[in-house]
Amino acid sequence: MQRRRRYYFSTRDLLMIAVLAALGGVASTYIQTLANAVHAALGFPGATQVLAGLHILWLVLAVGLTGKQGAGTATGIAKGAVEFLSGNTHGILVILIDVVAGILVDLGMLPFRNKNSYPAYSFAGGLAAASNVFVFQAFASIPSDVLTMTAILLVATVSFLSGALLAGVLGKVLLDSLRRAGVVKDQPTESPARQVFLAFVGIVSVLALAGGLYLYFALQGPPSVRIAGQVSAPYEYSYNDRDEALVVTIQETAKPGLMGTYTGLPLREIVSRAQPAADATAILARGNDGYDFFIEMTELEKNETLILAHSGGGGELTYSVAGAQNSKAWVRNVVEVLVIGRTVVEITGSLDSPREYDPDLWQFEMDNARLDVGYGTRKYQGVSLATVLETMGPHSQADLVTLRNSAGDEQEIELSEVMENPSIRIFNVTGDEGLIFAVASDGGKVWLTNVTEIEIT
Repeated sequence: MQRRRRYYFSTRDLLMIAVLAALGGVASTYIQTLANAVHAALGFPGATQVLAGLHILWLVLAVGLTGKQGAGTATGIAKGAVEFLSGNTHGILVILIDVVAGILVDLGMLPFRNKNSYPAYSFAGGLAAASNVFVFQAFASIPSDVLTMTAILLVATVSFLSGALLAGVLGKVLLDSLRRAGVVKDQPTESPARQVFLAFVGIVSVLALAGGLYLYFALQGPPSVRIAGQVSAPYEYSYNDRDEALVVTIQETAKPGLMGTYTGLPLREIVSRAQPAADATAILARGNDGYDFFIEMTELEKNETLILAHSGGGGELTYSVAGAQNSKAWVRNVVEVLVIGRTVVEITGSLDSPREYDPDLWQFEMDNARLDVGYGTRKYQGVSLATVLETMGPHSQADLVTLRNSAGDEQEIELSEVMENPSIRIFNVTGDEGLIFAVASDGGKVWLTNVTEIEIT
């Protein structure tokens, strides 16, 4: 009698992997939305990694439900494909992120004799969750300074702890619950040991306390705001020195569905005291987390509800931009307001309507990304170069984009690559030289800084 051929993964295993990959791929979009909400609430760099473990949970469940090494990797491949095909903003990079995470879930289990244990699940989940930080960094830039590397390691630590708790511990709890309910009958159930429960509560308590202390000390803005840039009389503004007759209170929606009351001085009054240059076209408000955004001078002069709102008192004063027309201009913990003169990029060549790129005209199309363009890794605002060029009508025979800067350097990009990749942006960079521009991608690749001209040929 011919023996029936057996495969490493049974039909049941493959179905489990497929279902978990599909669920994980679809859920990732909603998890990222929730992570962005957490980041907005906490406000510090790396806050999105607090929920990193939920992306890994599906890989951990696959290993637990099949009981086979390699299930994490297989699920990672399938999950990455689902995310890529569903239009994940990271593009094809998301496949590599999920594959690396799957491999590390499998490898993370290997050192443990009892693979169906809380330490095994926690270590594997933490290792896989932290990997996304280093995969992203590998495609951005390797930090050359200790401070930036320390920040990356701190973010990776947040990811590891998130993976250990939300993928490892939560995954083990879910698996044991399914076994107790009789849904899964692959092995006997076990109740979590008292020590595990106490450790879980202890870790969560320490993280909550550490997070609270971090928010209190690190995110506390300075008691004054520097008003500088292209002005004749730069100064330090403090709400303590206010003219009470100028104080304004407004009610605005800072975030969808969240109405708030804000009190402060009109931003135009604060800026006017610094005597801005006659050719100033915008101001840039910058928060202590590196986030900044532009507001046109036209809005500054006409928007009656645009204020620099304050909270707290005495030495604990903090400031936020409130009442701006663009919701992206809500900047928390403002440390400086810079007045910017008119700065443009000349765009020429094979175009129906060649003209200058003026960032003031594109602020509603801008989005942010973290880049290192010579000032350390910071968050910058930029608009898709493809979006800008589309309005100028590139000629059908054009195939090359040439970038030039004030130092005479040049970089070339295929026009097709620019038009097909909306993550290639013109970023606004405010440094020691004032406002300059950099062409870079959301992933961190920088083609050229201090760009002054773009030619299409």
